[in-house]
Amino acid sequence: MIGFNKTTAKRLAFFSLLFFSFLSFSAAQPGLPPASEAATPPLGGNPQSVKGIRTIVIDPGHGGLEVGAKGKFGALEKDITLAISLKLKALIEKNLAFHVELTRDRDIDVSLENRAAIANTHRAELFISIHANGSYRHNANGSETFFLSLNATDEEARRLAYLENNSADLDKPLAPENEDDIKMILWDMAQSAYLKQSQRLAEIIQDELNSLLGTKDRGIKQAPFKVLTGVACPAVLVESAFISNPQEERDLVREAFQDNVAQAIYRGLVRYIKLLS
Repeated sequence: MIGFNKTTAKRLAFFSLLFFSFLSFSAAQPGLPPASEAATPPLGGNPQSVKGIRTIVIDPGHGGLEVGAKGKFGALEKDITLAISLKLKALIEKNLAFHVELTRDRDIDVSLENRAAIANTHRAELFISIHANGSYRHNANGSETFFLSLNATDEEARRLAYLENNSADLDKPLAPENEDDIKMILWDMAQSAYLKQSQRLAEIIQDELNSLLGTKDRGIKQAPFKVLTGVACPAVLVESAFISNPQEERDLVREAFQDNVAQAIYRGLVRYIKLLS
């Protein structure tokens, strides 16, 4: 028998509550048709005709002392993610009139745990975390969209998740208790529709990124991103481009490219929401 301290007991209670929330939400959701059946919608539309979506939380990765990945020419991931997130928020509010909440709207530190808490406090029904990719291979390029899994799709995805999870303290490995937290959440989520819905959302967003950005199709992947754990709704993490690639770093700081990234994610969101109507 395993002994639990007070902190672990509280976590178990919290995760159990999430589990029952997952089951209740899953029972109320209609089946989702294949992504290929949902045509890309025009901008605008009547938000009252879309069922089930009330609040969308956008998470600009990093911030404050956590700068994230750095480009060769000095670009910082935290600045790029905030710029794209603000553009995406404006698009959604202008065209759909849904409530949009940002986990940060300026250059401040927000812990990974608090980002999930913000989503749950606002009863978010979709959560999108926006990042700029980094790789030890400077020629790595393209966009990627992730959803949660304890086991990474490949070694590169595992390395990326480690860097994102430990950006504030890269010299220390992921603590065993944090791995246990991820396992517990995934065990609860396994009985829900969220992983399936997150995968569908990731597929649609990735398709729009490929179409509008014209970058390499790196596909959707799974990795143990801590920012996605504990979020009681479909959740994805978008790596817009590689800041470690000099050419893509130049793209990422251009407003036109940031507009295209925001537009691609927005169009993916609308396509996904249409599946629920």
